Amino acid sequence: MSKTLVMNFLNEGGSKTAIRVNNVKDGVTEAEVSAAMDVIIAKNIFTSTGGDLKDKDSAELVDKTSTELTVK
Repeated sequence: MSKTLVMNFLNEGGSKTAIRVNNVKDGVTEAEVSAAMDVIIAKNIFTSTGGDLKDKDSAELVDKTSTELTVK
């Protein structure tokens, strides 16, 4: 099972932009995610087609489980 962190931001144009981080450690906290999002905005690390990221919108952890099937 792998976890993906999806961080949603609002850009200068008011559109939502997502940044996804794969293979997130177990036990990541809301405070850690919020702090990481603050750093991304403060350091202007990423941009989008709608401009720089300006505000936090939301975040979620997505768990993905895969089961390999034998079909031969």
